[in-house]
Amino acid sequence: MGKVIIVQKNQMLLLVLLDENSKPLTIQVAPLPEKESVVGNIYVGRVQEIAEGIRAAFVAIDHEKKVFLPIEDDIAPLLLNREYDGRLLQGDELVVQIITPALKTKLPTATLRLSLTGQYCVCKPEDHGVSYSKKLTEEKRKDLKEAMKANDFPNRKKYGFVIRTNAGELTDFAPVMEEMREFAAFFDELTEKCRYRTLYSCLYRAQPEYISLLKDIPVTSYEEIVTDIPEVFEQLKEYDNKAPRLYQDNMLSLSALYSIETHLKQALDKKVWLPSGGYLVIEPTEAMVVIDVNSGKGSNEKNAGRKNLYLKINLEAAKEIARQLRLRNYSGMIMVDFINMDAKEDRQKLLTCLEACLKEDSIRTRLVDMTALGIVEITRKKVSRPLMELLKGNKE
Repeated sequence: MGKVIIVQKNQMLLLVLLDENSKPLTIQVAPLPEKESVVGNIYVGRVQEIAEGIRAAFVAIDHEKKVFLPIEDDIAPLLLNREYDGRLLQGDELVVQIITPALKTKLPTATLRLSLTGQYCVCKPEDHGVSYSKKLTEEKRKDLKEAMKANDFPNRKKYGFVIRTNAGELTDFAPVMEEMREFAAFFDELTEKCRYRTLYSCLYRAQPEYISLLKDIPVTSYEEIVTDIPEVFEQLKEYDNKAPRLYQDNMLSLSALYSIETHLKQALDKKVWLPSGGYLVIEPTEAMVVIDVNSGKGSNEKNAGRKNLYLKINLEAAKEIARQLRLRNYSGMIMVDFINMDAKEDRQKLLTCLEACLKEDSIRTRLVDMTALGIVEITRKKVSRPLMELLKGNKE
């Protein structure tokens, strides 16, 4: 069985990427289609209040909803009621895009930096030029540059584009160019027509959040998408080039077939067993995530074999820690207490293995160093809340 993405209804939508052995690599959580958020939407809003102390504004996007807008000096807002003179004023009507949802008592966050994200590129009106995903090879970048020269269009240089990793899987770059043209045309039309739209108009409604999450998963990471939700299947047919599959079996649910509930329970458990009998203890705290590696059932080995055993357990732990960070979506500082090894070459083998495993993460993750006490320091960029918080918040 190849790698597969399961889109399955729990309290919310679950997107579970499984490897060839049906072992989860990532678990993403998204609202059900009928409960979509405003993230990604572009609105005509009105400034209700300026908070000079924190360089921010509170902007209404309808008669009841407000969003938090950080004020950035290097970007001019697209104002509808007047020409911009370097100041944002109470009562100004402007175009904003929502970038984060409401969280507990915090308002959704908006930005003046509009963007559209597709399967192959990101378009940013405030930027110029073309940049490329770091995961694209030099050869692919060269081929893409040649394709752009041969298929350029008049308004391309007005906008900035980021070519995504998925473009590297194409042999014909026509879909990339088509997506770029579509985004440029959209922003051309938005700039021209937004001044004639009424207050609180939604100028752009983002695709369902789970589609955005799928776009962030390289197409080479899976062979197919399977769902048991008919409406999701219909939406996926328009998005996914690999022909999604609708699972229908009254005798065995999709969740039971792939043991989704078991995987969820394991992803929230603080103890994770390793093949050799060792185990991890994963403890998230306010300041950091702490991971302890234990020899467990292998600790009764005779002294002669302990050196090799500890190295074996630590190498297994390195691979599993990299997977668990992706699976649980932990970020910030991660401190790992591996089993102590006296040999310098063994410690170097461990660090080399761990660094290679962390590089497989699509989110920027860095091995910092091993301290004098043998604690390994890792940092991982925060892009969303941990899986535990998402599932817990969904139940409340």
